[in-house]
Parts: sequence; structure tokens; C-alpha cells
Amino acid sequence: MPMKNKSLFLSLLLMSFLCITSYAQSIEELVSKYTGDNGKEYMQPFANYVGASLNSGLYHTAHIKKMGFQMYLGIQATAAFIPDKYKTFTATTEGSFTPVQTADVSTIFGPSESTEVSGDGGTVYVFPGGLNVSMMPLAMPQLTIGSVYGTDLTIRYFGYNFGEDFGKLRLFGIGVRHSISQYVTSIPLDIAAGFYYQTFKLGDLIDANTWSFNAQASKTLLIFTFYGGLGYEHAKVNIAYFNEEADTDVEFRLKGENNIRLTAGINFNLGPVKLNVDYSLAKQSILCVGLGIGINEK
Repeated sequence: MPMKNKSLFLSLLLMSFLCITSYAQSIEELVSKYTGDNGKEYMQPFANYVGASLNSGLYHTAHIKKMGFQMYLGIQATAAFIPDKYKTFTATTEGSFTPVQTADVSTIFGPSESTEVSGDGGTVYVFPGGLNVSMMPLAMPQLTIGSVYGTDLTIRYFGYNFGEDFGKLRLFGIGVRHSISQYVTSIPLDIAAGFYYQTFKLGDLIDANTWSFNAQASKTLLIFTFYGGLGYEHAKVNIAYFNEEADTDVEFRLKGENNIRLTAGINFNLGPVKLNVDYSLAKQSILCVGLGIGINEK
């Protein structure tokens, strides 16, 4: 890959991860107001975003050669559009505040304004606001290489040390995919099945891992490859921080709410350059755009 393209490639990755780290300090400050179940509800949309994003962009064609060299190297950029239902939740006052009250308040992605409720003796309980965002991005480098008996290997990796404020960011993913259409030649489609595992860590604050299994199909016409898939996925996201007010370490163990996703997309085969766009319909839907270099793909 030419040096100019490598620089652009790395710049896009760093821009994406800088966006995440720019939110990281705000996330820690906001969620640290909670020590109980409110914190889990507050951060659940973030777990949905991380899991859904990591499990996106894993393929743009189901074509796998039975034997022979086949490779793709590129970047997959995702956009998670946060629905309104993930911007608020019903929270309950915590600690010794009386009387116990509930209120509709912001999640981590909700309005930035805090919510206050009045209690006994003129006391006021403050629920923190959110980041006030409707879209969250993520970009991931990806290498897919094959094929041996219709099987290829996908690897994702990116690591960067953002310094004392944020710590180290590390993304790692690995997956295997096998051609099904090599056994069923009567069907005029390329069909494959894949399994993928990924981890994402940002300092001591975020520790996530995901896995997904999907069935993929594609059809190439001229320079266009139309592709889609049906997948089952799972994500776990741990959020850990120190609560200064309570003088205690707090950890939330969350699961992404995405389980089933339906994906449809199109890949433009511009010689060795591949440009793909797809949309995954799920509880947390995702738009994905990928750009890379493909050899012996179709």
C-alpha cells in the first residue's frame, strides 16, 4: 500500500479512536455519579453501541475460492444511530436520600441537562445528564486472507497509547469463514458461514468482548456485489471506575442487547479497490462503510 494511503488509513483510525477517547473522560465523570443499578441502566446504550459496532463490517462478499490466494486489506467505519428509546430511562434516587423517588432521566447518550428532584429538609438529588449525541462512530482495520479448502481468516488489530489521561487502547479480532456454496453448486449465489471473536479495551475504564456467528450470501453483477446475511451475536462490556464521593471502586457488567441482526449491502468492485456500504437492522442498528484493497475477490 503506498505511503500516502497508509497515512490516510492511520489518520482515519486515529480520528475515530480520538472521538471515543474524547468522550471517555466525560463518560467516566458522568457515570461516576452512580454506584448502583442506575449506573447499569445509564450505561446500557453504550454497551449496545460497542457490541453492535464491533460485530459490523466483517464481510462484503460471500465469495471464497476453494484453493488459492485471496486477500482483502481495508478499514471498516461504522455509525451507530442512537434511537430515542436509548436516551432516557427511569431512575431511582440512591443512598440515604428521602423520600425515595423516581424520574425519567438521561442515559449516557441522552440530553446533557441534569435532572433534579427535591427531598426532605430542602435536599436536592441530582441525576447526571448525558453526552447529547445521536450517532457514535467506530473504525476498524481489517485483513482477510485465504483460501484453503474454501476457508479464510479475518484479523482486526489496532493499539495505541493515549497517555496518562486515557491509557492504552487495544482492539483485537479474529474470525474464520467457510464456503458453503462449494458444496451446493446448483445455487446461483455465493454462500458462506463465519464465526468471529473480538476484544476492545480502553485503559481501565472499558473492557469489552464480543462474538458473532453469521450466514452470508452474495451475488456479483458487473462491478457490483450485492450481499447480505443473518447473524446471531453476543457482547459483554465491563465499565470500571473509582467513585470519589463513595470512596469505592465500582464495576458494571453489561450485556449488549443485540442478538439477531439482518444485514444488506452493496460492494463496488473498482478494480483492486473495494468500496462497500451496508446497513444492519437490529435493536441497535448500524451503518457501515468500508474501503480497501482486494485481490482475487468478486
